[in-house]
Amino acid sequence: MTTRQFDFLKELETTVTHSLATSFGLDFLLFEDKKGGDVDTIHNVRQSIYATEQEKLAYQNRESYNSHDYHSHKDYIAHGKADKKLQQSGALYDNYLAKTMRRDENRQLDHTISASEIHHDAGRILAEQSGVNLANSESNLNSTYGYVNNLKRDHSVEKFVNEIAPAKLNSLQNEIAKDKAKLATMPTDTPKQRDEKHQMESKLQKDIEKAEALETILKNKDSMLAADKKARIAYETEINKYYSSSKFLKNTALTSLNSGLKMGMRQTLGLVLAEIWFELKEQIPEILLKHKYSFDFGEFLFDVKTTLKNIWERVKSRFNDILTTFKEGGIAGILSSITNTVFNIFSTTTKIVGKVIREMWTSLVKVAKLVFFNPDKLTAGRLTKEVFKVLGTGISVVIASIINVELNTILGTIPFGTEISAFLSALVAGLCTLGIGYFLEYSELMQKVWAGLDQFFKNKYDLLLEEFQRISAALDEHLAILAKVELGLNPTEIRAFTDSLTTTNDRYARSQLIKQEIEKRNIELPFEAGNSDRMMEWVLALRKK
Repeated sequence: MTTRQFDFLKELETTVTHSLATSFGLDFLLFEDKKGGDVDTIHNVRQSIYATEQEKLAYQNRESYNSHDYHSHKDYIAHGKADKKLQQSGALYDNYLAKTMRRDENRQLDHTISASEIHHDAGRILAEQSGVNLANSESNLNSTYGYVNNLKRDHSVEKFVNEIAPAKLNSLQNEIAKDKAKLATMPTDTPKQRDEKHQMESKLQKDIEKAEALETILKNKDSMLAADKKARIAYETEINKYYSSSKFLKNTALTSLNSGLKMGMRQTLGLVLAEIWFELKEQIPEILLKHKYSFDFGEFLFDVKTTLKNIWERVKSRFNDILTTFKEGGIAGILSSITNTVFNIFSTTTKIVGKVIREMWTSLVKVAKLVFFNPDKLTAGRLTKEVFKVLGTGISVVIASIINVELNTILGTIPFGTEISAFLSALVAGLCTLGIGYFLEYSELMQKVWAGLDQFFKNKYDLLLEEFQRISAALDEHLAILAKVELGLNPTEIRAFTDSLTTTNDRYARSQLIKQEIEKRNIELPFEAGNSDRMMEWVLALRKK
């Protein structure tokens, strides 16, 4: 195909029609792209983003938090008793203050990840795990100084060491300074005054102990953060078992199959609708012109019937293409759904990201088919060109999809705004696709690239074929020389003689041409040339022999 043979408008119409019938026509009918995808993930539900109403209601209707259930669990009680024995023996290590606890120190058993946080964790509820069991796992229980536990309450460790503890320490230090100044001026003349001063001294001593504990916490906050990290790794490990559960795998499989079916239908219906449109575009003007001046209802119905029959034949002729398109679309739909779900395990995808993933997988499936199967047995250069064309089409649709979202925002409020944005987006996709395709097909630079790839990646079979072709050409040339030398035959004359025989329809004229050629070359025949009776006698004589 040369540059002059490239019908830009026709190619644009074809491309835009296919885009309208698939990405920007049927897509919004078959797919409901939404933030976070179609399968609930732990990451998303913790952001209050739910794929299903069922899981959203399950979280909203969760049981109320009951502190007693968490602090009366058998594992909590058993761990507390074990830590008490260790403290009495002087071997209990406080992971928060990074020191061994004294035997007389006020000890309390803390849920490192607070029981309240675990109870209200949307990820835990999605995974259908017991909050009481998780909160009282070995890694989440740590004994510490009682005041630290009381001050931490249901706060996270990170918030405690970075906000709660520094603020409280500052408050205590100010209060200690005031109490010391006040204590220095308190009289001790009467028993009551001495008792008040004693109470003030006791309070001051407790505040100093609290402040020292907080100072130790902040000085060794890495130790407390390490305990929290250990607890959260163990907790997340249990929660993430959701991704290997039958619940998640079943939902993912059903969603992927559903997406594959919809994608296959989208691509197939798009192909059929495009073929119907092309046939109607050709036939309707002819029907209108035919019945413009003389309308006959019977003939009109016959023309409509003929047109419908042509449409059916046109669709039937592409039956194999339709099956292939459905299969490729189905695979792309399944893979895009799985990809979207995997992305949402780690991050929340937006609506447009879901569509982009779907469109890119449509192209990638076609690329994989070309690369791994090469159904048309293309050379390396042509195969690479086709791969880039498919990827170019995918990129064009992605760009148009992003534009479509913006146009819907701008034009969505006006009449037919959605339809206008769909057409403009399809037009952009068509122009980009044709631009990329034209560059890949006709650019001198790219033609050199394809030719270079063809030459560089020739396999042994290509080289063998070229060698046979070279030998065949050499033999043809040698035989032509032999024929000319030995038989006095000229290939040009033989070709002219053959063309004369081919164009002559009259039997007598053809026999005269043969007779003239025999006489011209002095060929001796066992019968008289042009005499059919003599020829038959000769044939009969051969049979007798």
